[in-house]
Amino acid sequence: LTLVLGNESGDLDSMASAIGLAFVLTSATRAAIPVINIARADLALRPDCELLLRTALAGLGASTADLTFADDVDWARLGERGAAVWLADHNAPAARQSALEPLVRGIVDHHADEARCSRADPRQIDAVGSCATLVAERVRAAGAAHPALAVLLLAPILVDTANLDPAAGRATDRDRAQARWLEPQVAWAESGPDAPTGSETDAVTDSGTDALSDEPSLRVHSPAQLYRTLDRLKGQVAHLPPRDLLRKDYKQWAVGARAVGISSVSWRLRKWLKRDSRAQVEAAAQRWAAEQRLDVLLVMTHGKVREHKGADKTYGRDLAVAFAPHVDREWRRLVLDGLARADALDLRPFFGPESAAADGPVSFFAQRRIHASRKQVFPAVKAVIDAIAAH
Repeated sequence: LTLVLGNESGDLDSMASAIGLAFVLTSATRAAIPVINIARADLALRPDCELLLRTALAGLGASTADLTFADDVDWARLGERGAAVWLADHNAPAARQSALEPLVRGIVDHHADEARCSRADPRQIDAVGSCATLVAERVRAAGAAHPALAVLLLAPILVDTANLDPAAGRATDRDRAQARWLEPQVAWAESGPDAPTGSETDAVTDSGTDALSDEPSLRVHSPAQLYRTLDRLKGQVAHLPPRDLLRKDYKQWAVGARAVGISSVSWRLRKWLKRDSRAQVEAAAQRWAAEQRLDVLLVMTHGKVREHKGADKTYGRDLAVAFAPHVDREWRRLVLDGLARADALDLRPFFGPESAAADGPVSFFAQRRIHASRKQVFPAVKAVIDAIAAH
């Protein structure tokens, strides 16, 4: 039994990479099973992922019902069954799955190296914009990609690199190369004067919506339209209650004796605070930290807002830091001071100096380094906690 496990955030890149890597590993004698590392019911929180999976799997005569999710697996019995585990889009099992570490046989990832699973072979950890790029390279080495697999891998490459935009600072030459290779293998919807009339493709709007039903559609004409459709769906979170916002895209680590969690929310803090009060956001963060038994929770919010009336929307990031009640004030102060000095983040108090103080329930910051995603934030907070422990 070989399982290919995506990371616990369950984003587009993680799901697509797990499925693509399982495709590469499957042979005539041994099947590799991709595992979507979230509960099956939680796919509904990710409309971008649900749409991409539904579309790609339909091209293979399958559906999301045929996928294996985390709550379908008897994790405790994997060892006795002689299972082998490959990690896609992470290079060490999540804290709650740390017992899997002896079973890890291979890694394909693009995050900071956590220096674990040293016996994995291959142990590929390369700095690219999307893990799907690394999987696409492996698919390419084996031959052509099925149209369903091509769109499955192209989509996260585009989403993770802001449509390969150089200004976003995320895409590498390898991401661009694999996007170029995948693009002609996707079964794009026909458009333009040469497209057949009266066909289903005539009902696809420029935003990737089926004009006949107002339902999101991936019958799109181009990579740009594919990106816009999925990016728009990814950002549709305003209807979610605070707990779902915090758990939708969440990862957790053990840093020494400390439990650290990071929630990524595709909604700027300013917009969230217009819907919910500061007290409500603080209470939700503290409840989630307690539910996950954390010492510290970082909530990364990101997206576009208008800085003032009449201005264009601009992309930005904010950061909230919540500590569990049992954490002493001095450790809080040291963590906040360390984060404030982290050049990789360039934090400024969000409301004013008091909003970043160590004696409040949650500290709020504006993050000036807008290119610093969770891939950069976790190493920064880990370095701070490790430095505190060393002293």
